[in-house]
Amino acid sequence: MIARLRLGAAAAAVTGLALLTPAVPATAVPTSGGGAAHACASGTSPAGDARSTRPDDGFSYTDAERRRIDRDLQRALAKRGQEGRSAAPRVGATLHIPVHVHVLGSKGSKGPTKKRVREQLRILDAAYAGAQSPNNSVTRFDFYLASFDRVRNNTWRTSVIGGRDDVAMRKALHQGGADALNLYISRPQSPGAGTVLGWATSPHEARKTTVLDGVVIHQESLPGGDFRGYNRGDTAVHEVGHWLGLFHTFEGGCEGPGDLVDDTPAQSEASSACDEAKDTCLAQPGTDPVHNFMDYSVDDCMNSFTPGQVARMQDNWLAYRTP
Repeated sequence: MIARLRLGAAAAAVTGLALLTPAVPATAVPTSGGGAAHACASGTSPAGDARSTRPDDGFSYTDAERRRIDRDLQRALAKRGQEGRSAAPRVGATLHIPVHVHVLGSKGSKGPTKKRVREQLRILDAAYAGAQSPNNSVTRFDFYLASFDRVRNNTWRTSVIGGRDDVAMRKALHQGGADALNLYISRPQSPGAGTVLGWATSPHEARKTTVLDGVVIHQESLPGGDFRGYNRGDTAVHEVGHWLGLFHTFEGGCEGPGDLVDDTPAQSEASSACDEAKDTCLAQPGTDPVHNFMDYSVDDCMNSFTPGQVARMQDNWLAYRTP
């Protein structure tokens, strides 16, 4: 889900994914909020068959807030002499994004191996290069490992999203500017939601709170991890989508601006598993985009971005993350 969250004293946009104890298919638990933020929630056990259905009681961006974010984006693009949101991906040089990886361990565990981290980055890079399916649109984003560090601090390793320890961790470890991706690999927690798959800050806050900017993912979401259904590396792909300015495909329901991308079909609730026939907005064209990286489908199902999403990511990069 998309939630509003305050990271310490500074507002930062954060999105996350969460897992619940699944006697039945998992449902998302809301993160707590206040300030501008994204969050995709999860729960206490890593054995769900679906990321979640949309919660009834989570903080979400309203249609008005998403429209305001879009107006701000257009103004930011205009200041840089750009023409605004594209109907198709912009052409141009490849954007090489340095990735600073921070693995949080504890006294008894150093965390994932560097080999698994490299495999995660390979999957991330491939997804943004148009791999995983013939329907996946190619982006200009290329990700490379710029630095790697390990920190054994169990308090930071299991810190709560937006909490004091989370903010302290980011302030201590963050490297680079708004154009650098800081990837924190830990066992993150969410207020009231237990274990979280991941979350990400949003680009429109990147320059205001650069030291808090980045993506956090649970170590068991990496390739070969223990989260059944979510252990092929696509949590990072999803969260980096938020980091580059995308909303969930199910934002806003069947009416209104939705995710502000014209070529993602309207969707009223998050997907579970991989039901290609699911259509939660019968009056609108198209079935639910269950294969889209910005839905909540399991990793085996998620495999594509649309041209409109690529254009929106590139616009956000030009507006907020270009050096």
